[in-house]
Amino acid sequence: MKIPKDGVEDLLYEIMYFSPVELGDERYTNKLYFQTEIYHRTWPTLMADRMSHQIEKLKHCEMGIVAFDDEFRKTHREAVIGHCKMALAYLDAREARIAMKLCEQCMPATKSSEPRLQTDPNAEFDFLRIIALSVLACAARRVKFFQKAIDALAEAKSLCLAGGDSIQQHPLLIALTLLNLSAVLGDIDHDEHGLRWGLEALAMMYNLFSTLELPEMVQAYYLSLACHNAALLNVKLGRWGDAQELVDEGIEFTKILGENDDNLRSKLITIGAQAKHVPEVFLAEAVNALNGWSEERGVWNLSFWDFSLFEMKEVIRVLQSTLTLNKIIIDQKDDDRRYESSVENIHLSDLMKAVVGCHCLEIITIAGIDFYPRKVWRRVKKRGFLETRWYASALNFAEVLGGAQTPETGNYDGLLLELNHFMKKVAIALLVVANETEGINLSNNGINLTSISMLVNALSDAERLPRTRPCRQLILRSNDIGVAAAQELAKIWDAAEPPVEEEVSSGSDEFADEDEEFDPTLEPPERDDLMGVTSLDVSHNTAIGDEGFQAIVHGISRYNCFKVLTANAISLTAGGCLMEGLEQTRLDTLSLNQNNLGCEGVTKLCEVLARCARLRVLELEGCGIQQEGAKALRELLRSHLKLQEISVAHNKLCDAGAIEFCSGVAESSLKSVNLAYNEIVSDAASESVGDMMRSCHSLLKLVLSGNTFDHMGPSHIGKAIEHSRVLTLQLEEMGLTADSMMDFLDQGAAETQDLQELMLNKNPIGDEGLAIIAESLSIGLKNLRISHCGLTHNSQAILLSLVSLSPNLQRLDLSYNDLGPKGCADMVKWMDQNDKESFSLCFLELSGCNLTDEGFQLLVPIMGSLRYLGVRDNGITSAGLQGVMSANKMVKLQTLDLEGNHIGEPNWHGSR
Repeated sequence: MKIPKDGVEDLLYEIMYFSPVELGDERYTNKLYFQTEIYHRTWPTLMADRMSHQIEKLKHCEMGIVAFDDEFRKTHREAVIGHCKMALAYLDAREARIAMKLCEQCMPATKSSEPRLQTDPNAEFDFLRIIALSVLACAARRVKFFQKAIDALAEAKSLCLAGGDSIQQHPLLIALTLLNLSAVLGDIDHDEHGLRWGLEALAMMYNLFSTLELPEMVQAYYLSLACHNAALLNVKLGRWGDAQELVDEGIEFTKILGENDDNLRSKLITIGAQAKHVPEVFLAEAVNALNGWSEERGVWNLSFWDFSLFEMKEVIRVLQSTLTLNKIIIDQKDDDRRYESSVENIHLSDLMKAVVGCHCLEIITIAGIDFYPRKVWRRVKKRGFLETRWYASALNFAEVLGGAQTPETGNYDGLLLELNHFMKKVAIALLVVANETEGINLSNNGINLTSISMLVNALSDAERLPRTRPCRQLILRSNDIGVAAAQELAKIWDAAEPPVEEEVSSGSDEFADEDEEFDPTLEPPERDDLMGVTSLDVSHNTAIGDEGFQAIVHGISRYNCFKVLTANAISLTAGGCLMEGLEQTRLDTLSLNQNNLGCEGVTKLCEVLARCARLRVLELEGCGIQQEGAKALRELLRSHLKLQEISVAHNKLCDAGAIEFCSGVAESSLKSVNLAYNEIVSDAASESVGDMMRSCHSLLKLVLSGNTFDHMGPSHIGKAIEHSRVLTLQLEEMGLTADSMMDFLDQGAAETQDLQELMLNKNPIGDEGLAIIAESLSIGLKNLRISHCGLTHNSQAILLSLVSLSPNLQRLDLSYNDLGPKGCADMVKWMDQNDKESFSLCFLELSGCNLTDEGFQLLVPIMGSLRYLGVRDNGITSAGLQGVMSANKMVKLQTLDLEGNHIGEPNWHGSR
C-alpha cells in the first residue's frame, strides 16, 4: 500500500519504511535504482565497501581512536539505515539472496563490543539491529530459509522486549516484529506459538492506535494484516469461531482501504471460507451483500448455493448487520437434504428471524413467490386491469392496498403447493416466524411429514421477535397429512406451558343458571407470550384416520387452553371416537363433519363430550347418524347446559330420528340447530320441529333446508314461529311454491316481529311467491335471500313494494333470477327519490340476473348508498363500467363484484 509521506515523523517513517506500507516515493525509487544494469543481479561492491569502512570506523571508536560523538552517531545511523534500505530494494526486486547477504554484512554495525558504546541511548544500536534482523528474516523467508528467519526474528523480539515493563523501543516496531515472527512460525507449523505472538501484535496495535496519530488507512492496513495472520493460524488450529471473528474484523478494516488493500480482503475471504465451512465465492457474495457492493446492489440471490447449515449461519450474520440489502432470492431445486431435519429446522427458523429483523430488507423471494418480510400476509402482485386504467383513481386502489389492515387469519391457501418440500419448509418458517395474525391458513399446500416438522419447530419456538404474534389458529385443510405427520403435528403442544387452574365440572355452581350467557371472562386472558395453538383444522386429510386423530387428541389434551378442533373428512370411524383427555381442555368447538362415525361412534362421542364442560359448538354433518345416534344426541343435549350450536345436516335421521333429536333440543339451551338434508318428510316430524321451536326459548337460528315436508309441514313451522324466538330461518331447496309460502305465512309467520333473516334460495316460488312475501313479512326483516327462485322481470313492482315496506331490510339477494335490464328499475327509482332514512338496504346481490350494461348503469343512482353490490355473470362490458365510473356515484361502496363479466377485452380502449 502506498500513501503520501506528509505529516509522518522521522522515526515512524523509518519503522514503516521496512513494513509493507510505502510512504512517499523513496522505496519505489530505490527499487528502480537497484534494478538498473549496474546493480541488477550484481553485488553492490561500492556500497558494500562503504559499509565495511563504516564498521572499521565503529571499531576505531571502540578503541578510542575516533570520537564517539553526536556527529559520528548520526552518520553511523544513516549509514546502517541506508544499507538496510538498499537490502530491502534488492528484496523488492526479487533478489532475496543478495538482500540477505547485505543484511548479514551490516550486522557488525548494529552492535558494539564496548559496553560504553552499546548502552549509549543515543546510538540506537538495538533499533538498528531490529531493522536489519527484520529485513534479513524477510529475505530468508522469501527463499524458504525458515530457521534463519526465525533465529533473526527471535533475536529481534528479545531486543524489543528487553526492557521488560519499561519498553525502550517504539510500540509499532515491536508490534511489527512480533507480527513477522508469528507469520514465520506459522510457516513451519508452530501454529500455537505463532498465534500467541500474532495476537500479542494485534493487541499492541489496538492499544497503540488509540493514542498514536497515524493516517487512518495505515492503521486499517496494519490491523487487517494482523487479523489475517491470526485468522490463518486459528484455521490451522481448528479454532473456527476465533478465526471467523478475526476474518470479519479484518474485512471491516479493509473497507477503509478501498482498492489499496493489496488483496487483503480477498485473502481474508479465502481464510474466512475455510473457517466458516462455506465456498469462497459464497463468502465473497456475503461480504458484498453485507456492504452493498457488487453490480446488483441490494440483491442477494442464494439460489445457486447448497443452503448448508454453515451457509445459513453466514446469511444470518449478514442480515443482522447489513444496512443496504433490499432483497433476498431463495430457490432450491435439490430436495434431497444432507442434514438431520430437526437441526435444519432450527437454523431455518433462526434464518427467518434474521430476515424479519433486517429492517432494510424489503422483499424475500422464495421459489418465485415474493413476500414482504414484515407483512407476510400481504401478497406482492402485479396491478390488475382496473388498477391500470383511467378510472383507477375513482376506485382508489392505491389507498386501499396501501392501508390494508392486518387480517385475522393469514391466508396462504394453495400458495406453496408447487414448491418442493425443502422450499416449503423455508416458506413455512417465514410465515410462522413473521406472523402478525391470529391464525395461519396453510390449506392445499401438499404439506406432509417432511414439511410439517418445520411447522412444529417454528410454532414451538419460544423466542419470538418483537411485533410478531404466536399463532393461535392453525388451518391445514386438504394437505398430505397421514398418521406419521399427525403424530409429528401433536408435538406442537409439547412445549406449551398454559396457566394451571382447577378443572371445571359440568355440575359446578358456575353453570347453575341455564339462561346465563357463556361468560368468556371465566377463561384466562390471552397473552401475547402464551405459546400453543388453541384452534386446529385438519379437515380433508383423509389419511389421518383413527390412529392419526387419536395422536392429535392426545397432544391437544396436554394443553388445557385448547378450544377449537375441526377434523372434517379425515376417515374417522367409530374406533377413533374414544377421545380421552379432551375434558381437560377448554374445548369450545368440535367439528367432525363427513366422517363415517355411525350410531356407534356418535354414542361413544357423546359419552366423552358430556364431560367437556365448556363445549359450545358441535358439528356432525354427514356422519351416517340414524335413529340410535339421535337418541344419544338427545341425552347429551338434555344434560349439557352450555352447548349452544349443533349441526347434524346431511345425515339420515329421517322422521323417527328427527323426533328423538327435537325432543332433546326442546330441553336444551341451544341457540342454533341445523337439521338440513335429513330426509324429514312426515307431518309428525314437522310437528315435532314446531314443538321444539316453541319449547326451546334460547333457539335463535333454525336450518331445515333440503327436507321436503308433506303438505302440512309449512303450516306447522309457520304456526311455531309466532311463539318462538327464532331470528334466522333457512328453508332452502325444500320444494316450496307460492302455495307453500301462503300456507307458511298465513299460520302466524307474518305476525311475528322477531324474524330477521329468511333464506328461501332454490325454491320455485316464482313472482307470485315473492308477492306473498312482500305483502306478508314483518317489518323486522333484515336479510332476505331468494336466489334461484324463478323470478322474472314481472317482479319489478313487487321489488319496489318489498323494499318500500321493509324499512329494516339491509341485505337482499336476488341472484340468478332472470330479472333482465329493467327488473330493478322501480326499486332503484324509489330509493333514489327517498331519503336514506327511509330504507336500510346496503348489500344488494344481483349476480346472474341478465342485467347487461343497460341494467348495470340503471343502478348508478343507488351506488351512493350501497356498501356491497354483486353483479357477477351479467354480461357487463368495459363500456358499461366506463359509464358507471364516469357518474362518480360510488361514494360508500366498499365492494363491487364484477367477476365473470367482460371487463378489459382487447378491443376496448379507455380514455381520460
